[in-house]
Amino acid sequence: MDKNLSLQDCREEGLYLFFAEAGRLEFTRQNIEQTALTFWEDGSKISPAIRTAAEFQRCDFCPLRKTSALCDAIRPIFPFIDSLDKYLSYDKVTAVYKDGEGNLHISETTMQKALRYLSVLSLVYYCQFGRKYWKYFLGVMPLMTAMEIATQLYLNFYYLNGGNQDATRKAIEKFESEITITSRNQTKRLNLICKKDAFMNAFVNAQVITQLLSLDFEKTLNQIFDSRQPANLPRSLILPPPA
Repeated sequence: MDKNLSLQDCREEGLYLFFAEAGRLEFTRQNIEQTALTFWEDGSKISPAIRTAAEFQRCDFCPLRKTSALCDAIRPIFPFIDSLDKYLSYDKVTAVYKDGEGNLHISETTMQKALRYLSVLSLVYYCQFGRKYWKYFLGVMPLMTAMEIATQLYLNFYYLNGGNQDATRKAIEKFESEITITSRNQTKRLNLICKKDAFMNAFVNAQVITQLLSLDFEKTLNQIFDSRQPANLPRSLILPPPA
């Protein structure tokens, strides 16, 4: 583990990135909001040409399309462009996620996987159009693998659609279609202001997860459960038979 890792610094819920050169960045909701406001009000950060570019405007289906305000989905990203745009998607980082119950999840990972947290915040919490999907992300921990996230999403879709497979498939198809569009539009915006690929690949990874759901995921899920036989479980998870 990184010798510069200081878990006592992780006080609030959110994502913390620790870099080999002893730098640290925190992505808590309060920090994101405060930094975003300061960033957007600084006219030197984004040129007028980029602010008025067609790719930079709100999506056509956004309920706030006629306003001139900053696209809400870009808020979690803008403040950290200067700090993170020097990293490539495959650069290594130590990521620590503190959940709402105070549990810490630690992973040695790549920048594009660590930044998936911001892509999820962007697409289903900040986006005016995508925030209707936030409940489907209940139980999703951003440092999970793509398959683990897809599995949790599928189970949430299945439950919230009353256990009806047809309704689940239709809901997933709509979700995949809409999130793909908003994710692509975010990638276009980032392409105007990013020099490196870490942020853009984080959104590409988000698209991959939604595409996993659009496959025959019931079959995949059955295979996952079938492979988890008691003999393959860690010994600590195997309970003794009742007396």
